[in-house]
Amino acid sequence: MGTIATASAKAVFGDLMTAHQTLASNTPAKVAAAKFADYLEEKQSANRLPSVSPGQHPSPELLGKVLFGTAWDADTKTIRLDKIAADIQKRTAEFAGQFKQALASHGIDPNIPVELSTGGDGRIIVDNGHPNAEEISKLFAADPQLAQTYRDVAASNDHLTLMQAGAAYVKDWNAAKTDGERTALWNRYSTLMDKMISMFSSRMTFGPSTVVAESQQMLRRMGIS
Repeated sequence: MGTIATASAKAVFGDLMTAHQTLASNTPAKVAAAKFADYLEEKQSANRLPSVSPGQHPSPELLGKVLFGTAWDADTKTIRLDKIAADIQKRTAEFAGQFKQALASHGIDPNIPVELSTGGDGRIIVDNGHPNAEEISKLFAADPQLAQTYRDVAASNDHLTLMQAGAAYVKDWNAAKTDGERTALWNRYSTLMDKMISMFSSRMTFGPSTVVAESQQMLRRMGIS
């Protein structure tokens, strides 16, 4: 079996981001850029699947070490995503409330759905279909802490999606009868998860009463959830 990715010694992505959750508004640009570079490196490390030899398949233990972090219970060989999912939902709701207040305080109707994503440079991208897209972009540029909170929340939702896909693989792996079946499962799931990772853009839509993560929709479209 191949080399385990460097993420194996780390916790789940939400834990990795602790040091980056707050970026003060007076942070110098160079320091902010360096912090975001670290953030991206940890994000990429968290969203990395284990390397295995052709024709092989990772066991739940191996995938647990690499992908699930604190969600993997080595004693029971199970994945405890409920608490992690609840925490991410809580932080997502808290950000949604902060964002709605920020919009209202700038005279922007908070009831008009806003689609956000994160660019490769860390900039928060506002879908230009929103009538106040330019003003919202300026809002994030003027409030680095709000922007960083969004990055954390969106990235956590993306990584949760990847863990949910991994959990589906573990469930099917345990139900499989032969190594051939398990290898076929890994071929399917690793292809789907690699595709997910390549498509992650931290895209979320905030409506008047709902929040939708694109990665969660992706999971359903792939028939995993």
